Amino acid sequence: MHGSFDQILAQSIFVLVTMILMGTLLRRMGVVKYEHSTFFAKIVTEITLPALIFLAVSQHPISMKQLIPPAALIFTEIISGAAAWGTAKLLKLSRPQTGALILASMFGSSAFLGYAVIKDLFADNTRILAEAAIISELGVGLLIFTLGVGIAIHFGGGKSTMKDITGPALNFFRSHIFIALAAGITVSFTGLPQNNIIVDSAGKLLHHVANANTLMVTMTIGSMLRFHELRKVILIVMMGCIIKLILQPLAAGMTADLLHFPETYRKVIVIEASMPSAALSAVFAKRYNCDAELASILVFATFISSIFTIISITLMVG
Repeated sequence: MHGSFDQILAQSIFVLVTMILMGTLLRRMGVVKYEHSTFFAKIVTEITLPALIFLAVSQHPISMKQLIPPAALIFTEIISGAAAWGTAKLLKLSRPQTGALILASMFGSSAFLGYAVIKDLFADNTRILAEAAIISELGVGLLIFTLGVGIAIHFGGGKSTMKDITGPALNFFRSHIFIALAAGITVSFTGLPQNNIIVDSAGKLLHHVANANTLMVTMTIGSMLRFHELRKVILIVMMGCIIKLILQPLAAGMTADLLHFPETYRKVIVIEASMPSAALSAVFAKRYNCDAELASILVFATFISSIFTIISITLMVG
């Protein structure tokens, strides 16, 4: 891909948005249905994304310095959560509404959509993809399955056991995404046999699977993109979009500057922080009795709004 960083980013977002709208059009035509989004999401999280992460991470050894950017992203997520909690107090929201707003404001689709953006933006640069995978999985994935579950349980107000809290957290370490990350890190240090027909064939297979990730991600979003009763919660949705899509990436950019991150790390962390709300925030809201409808609306609203904010924020932070 040729051109300036800004031009490449604009092209990448345009391609992704067009593919998402294609998925929405196919749903309206009856080719795919809303219910198919669950199937597409499983393909992403269980097959294409793990393949992409393993290929990226396995080709480059991990250093301790690469653990600092995920910590910086966690810091910006906590800032966003605090801002969402303060907004909920100001708007006098109920506890379930507060939980939904905090979840949607803190956690983004860094792996689900962010990885597709970065892969397209940096033209399959495996080193950058490896860095993005580590930042995404340790900076967002680990936190949403631990602190995110705790937030949902606290504001949902339902009775919970230690199993309710630890179960989802442990599931993260059993997920295909985490296994792919761990396996990729292991292979990056130990290596694989060279000029081996089995290894070469497996590598080609994984490349074909990984190349389908962007299509599956955009089809997932496109097939589920719709709103319900937006007018009733428009102010909450607006505040959620501001916190998630503007405050968090700006905080990420400033944090990266304060820590003197290399330009590549800085761009990746800002892009990751610019992503719309994670679909899991709505799942956890439903599971633990927060306002799942509000969480779903926030997820959809941030996806649409991110079309305009991702490019703008990235340009603002350089």
